[in-house]
Amino acid sequence: MQGFPALAPGLGEAEFAGGYPLAAALLRWLAPDAIVAMQLVSWLSAGLALWFFNQNLRLLSPGARAESRAVFTGLALALSPYFVRAGLTGMSDALGLALALGASWLGLRVMYKGRTPDAVAAAVLMAWAVTTRFGLAALLAPLAGGMLLMLWRRRNIRGIFAMTMAGIVAFLPHFWLKQGANVSIERDWSLLYFFQHTFSNDNGTVHYLLPNFLYLLYPLCHPGFCLLLPGLILLAKKTDWTLPSKKVLIACLAAYLLLLGGLPHQNLRFLLPAYALLLLLFFPAWDRMFAYGFYFFKRLTWSIIATALAVQLFASVKIIAPVLARNRLEVDIAKEIQTILPQNATVYAFDIDIALRSYLPDIQWKNMWIQQYDTFPDGSFVLFNEPLLRPQWQGRNPIINWEHLNQHKQLVLKKELPGGWKLFLMRNEPHNLF
Repeated sequence: MQGFPALAPGLGEAEFAGGYPLAAALLRWLAPDAIVAMQLVSWLSAGLALWFFNQNLRLLSPGARAESRAVFTGLALALSPYFVRAGLTGMSDALGLALALGASWLGLRVMYKGRTPDAVAAAVLMAWAVTTRFGLAALLAPLAGGMLLMLWRRRNIRGIFAMTMAGIVAFLPHFWLKQGANVSIERDWSLLYFFQHTFSNDNGTVHYLLPNFLYLLYPLCHPGFCLLLPGLILLAKKTDWTLPSKKVLIACLAAYLLLLGGLPHQNLRFLLPAYALLLLLFFPAWDRMFAYGFYFFKRLTWSIIATALAVQLFASVKIIAPVLARNRLEVDIAKEIQTILPQNATVYAFDIDIALRSYLPDIQWKNMWIQQYDTFPDGSFVLFNEPLLRPQWQGRNPIINWEHLNQHKQLVLKKELPGGWKLFLMRNEPHNLF
């Protein structure tokens, strides 16, 4: 919207959906700069996600007390460390979650009442959610199927047509933002990945502690989500999930976890939508604890809630601290190299260049992962951290390009930067640093 390319060509495009940048671009007209606009999107999305979550609880458990819903929403979701992180950082997590919860609320209303306006609104939010995070397509597909089935049973052909057209129209911005995008789930997904914890692919070689099928259990027991959830499992009953709406949510959860388990990477951020669905499914267990606990065991119940709150606040600090440290590193590096780089300088970099594009938009950034470069213009710069990047990216484009540079260029160190990063000036004289 501001004259910049919507998408850089090359690998990894499937990971960068256009919904979040588009939302930030729209808010850019109100915010003083792009970074503030992206932050506003996350803040507003977090608040909207909480409201949609409470609306889902009201729909699924109409007999629950408002106090029970409010405390559960605040303790289990609002103060969940990974939700706090999503709401405070400039990433698409909070927006994707808000849109998915909104689509869930409206979609379940369709299953209860079969109203066409709800179906149209749900389809729009579904399309926007997928445009924001492609993986949410797996989570929302069973819900969309349930909505269509309900409308068909009610012989609401107009509703089916309106829902379908609304979803298509709402998805159109994706084709503008992502022309030529390469969504390669069929290439990247494998059932074998459920039992692996080491992966080597376009994202380098990464090692995780647990195999994927155990990683999927993190929302049930990881302090980065909610300490109360394991206890709620013990209080749950089979009758909590007998409603058709609950079965649809279980299908959504299963489809989403099936997608994540077959992908060659692990990221707890991606489990946040699954965690929200688990909370919706286990809310009846919480409501029983809230009602009977405060009636028969008030002190014990308060102690449990206070302990969970303390652990979640501590975990929030621990989870957010690396994000803040990374942000400070990016700001410090941007300030230091800004005084060195000439106007319209060309800088080859990897990893940190994504953030530095926002701080130094006048610099011509060349990402060392997107492709292998055959030539490097004399007078260009390279920003690199070999000890940090080599273990994961050995044999991949970033290290291949780095080694090619050292073989064909003389790299003159211009500045040693925080975190082990170094800025070099390229000269034509070959000089092997290895």
